[in-house]
Amino acid sequence: MAESTHGTRLSVFAWAVYLGLTGTALLLVPDTLTDLLGMDGSKDAWVRVAGVVVLVAAAYYLGAAIHRARWMYWYSVPVRILSGLALAGLAVTQDVWQLFVFGAIDVLGAGWTFAGLRWKPLPEPLEPSAGS
Repeated sequence: MAESTHGTRLSVFAWAVYLGLTGTALLLVPDTLTDLLGMDGSKDAWVRVAGVVVLVAAAYYLGAAIHRARWMYWYSVPVRILSGLALAGLAVTQDVWQLFVFGAIDVLGAGWTFAGLRWKPLPEPLEPSAGS
């Protein structure tokens, strides 16, 4: 089923690009990103591991946008809202206000995707075929 507007798909594509850029920065130049945000850079490998994980997520979102995987659009909304709330919680408990920026981007992106989906119900799940 073709979408009447490409807004939802565009929001998921934009999210993939955002994650791709963030993941690449975390993997290749983590200190540049953390310095830009006024955070302490880390020489620890975990920052780069996080970059790899973010790049993997970017690949999933890119695939969802390319293949119009509306079910993924739907499931991404609550996950991105929860991610934003988790980042806000970390911003408060760890005293790193810059995490609010990432949390806000998560929630705003989820809102953009949801706005495009609100008039289209979640598609029915696929039933396994008799030959599977």
